[in-house]
Amino acid sequence: MITLASFNIRAGFGMENSYKLQRAIDKISTINADFIALQEVDVNIPRSEHTNIPKTIAEAVNMHYVFGKAIDYAGGEYGIALLSKQAPISTKKVILPGLVETRALIISEFESAVVCATHFSLHEEFQLQAVDIIRNELCGKYDKPVYIMGDFNATPDSATITKLKDIFTILTDTTIPTFPADNPRICIDYIMCLKENADKVDVVETYTDEDKAASDHVYISIKVKK
Repeated sequence: MITLASFNIRAGFGMENSYKLQRAIDKISTINADFIALQEVDVNIPRSEHTNIPKTIAEAVNMHYVFGKAIDYAGGEYGIALLSKQAPISTKKVILPGLVETRALIISEFESAVVCATHFSLHEEFQLQAVDIIRNELCGKYDKPVYIMGDFNATPDSATITKLKDIFTILTDTTIPTFPADNPRICIDYIMCLKENADKVDVVETYTDEDKAASDHVYISIKVKK
């Protein structure tokens, strides 16, 4: 059994807009995931006290991490991260398009699976372009389950998710909203598996948190049979 999770941590800022990274660390520790995708991650940025957030979280929960920079910001770097209990065999980072800022995709291969983390643009035009890039990066290249997790900034009935469903099976419950954390109304966070290897995946549990303090998103997690 493996546990996968995705959590937009808002750089350690909760709904009241104060920086308290320990809340996110405590939440991530509670999840106890084998793989967890993090979005809105700061590295050496003043607003988050110049903290290397992915490194700090990984050390606190005893996991490996990969940081995927999306942009330079305020003298530091901003992007996404993938935490894992085991070290990846290989990792690739891909830049995805965006209007105000570019976005990122992390592709990490492990012995039993390929696990990807991402955070899509707010704008549908660039989301759809990102789907094409992801298709080219992942389809037809692996003989093991390929998971992608993150904040896709798109609702289940959107053109973006419809296009993603051509190549991925959504594993999380899209009827449960994930944003905003203080009064969740929309689902924009997902865990998916590439359809070409979906027959190797058996979801035994799916869960969405209802924490209203650690971030403006709730985390999502699933348990799957290896």
